[in-house]
Amino acid sequence: MQNGEGIRVSTTAVSGGSITVNVGPTDDVVEIGVLGGTATTTHHVPGDKDTLIPVPSAEAGSLLVVMVGKGKRKRRIVVTIVAPTP
Repeated sequence: MQNGEGIRVSTTAVSGGSITVNVGPTDDVVEIGVLGGTATTTHHVPGDKDTLIPVPSAEAGSLLVVMVGKGKRKRRIVVTIVAPTP
């Protein structure tokens, strides 16, 4: 589990799977995107501050950027995408 200021998420995520993201009390939206890609998706966080987010299908070894906050308060954590087990 990685911790950033106001964001907690695992260190790896399975391609095409999902991850649980926990955010601090002042954040209600999580954005994710594959590093080097052009698309990001936005996910609203419920009141308990845990949300299950789908992981895009990407090659194993790709990096997923999980972001919360805006402007100077934006925090990012990088998660390594791994291949699903056969």
